[in-house]
Amino acid sequence: MSEAAVKELNHVAIGVRDLDASLRFYVDGLGMRKTLEKPVSDLTWRLMRLPEGTTGLSVFVQGPSRVGQIELVKWELPESDGGRPKRPGDIGIGVLSFPVDPEHIGTIHRRLVDLGAVVYSEPTTTVVKNYGPVTLFLCEDPDGNQVELIALPTAEQVREFRASVGAGQR
Repeated sequence: MSEAAVKELNHVAIGVRDLDASLRFYVDGLGMRKTLEKPVSDLTWRLMRLPEGTTGLSVFVQGPSRVGQIELVKWELPESDGGRPKRPGDIGIGVLSFPVDPEHIGTIHRRLVDLGAVVYSEPTTTVVKNYGPVTLFLCEDPDGNQVELIALPTAEQVREFRASVGAGQR
């Protein structure tokens, strides 16, 4: 007998101001692939409690693992809400974090810089307590949403790190 539970994340929807700029960031910059483009359903405004008559265009992008997608939505609202992206400390999503291979983090960083993305720093390595060293940098997508690119240690490297900490070596 199995328990009723959710499975892995299906997708996260992000409202965007400029769909082409967002696709350049996520596809050209991060190397994701476009999987689906479709108009927003006629039911969407009712299901999501949006103003009546809201329309839009959705484009889904996905990484190579094929688990989880990002739905980029260019909304056409009857009235603008003048909203801003969420930030850490705000209620709701603050940072989108994507794991990358350690050998590719520099290439992705350079690609984003070349595309003109707001990039906060060079890739930086730090030690996460009880986990091990990670290399990461943060940037912004075209709408100002914070995006983290992070090279994580393997499960074996995490075990080795924890063993070395337990042995008093760190």
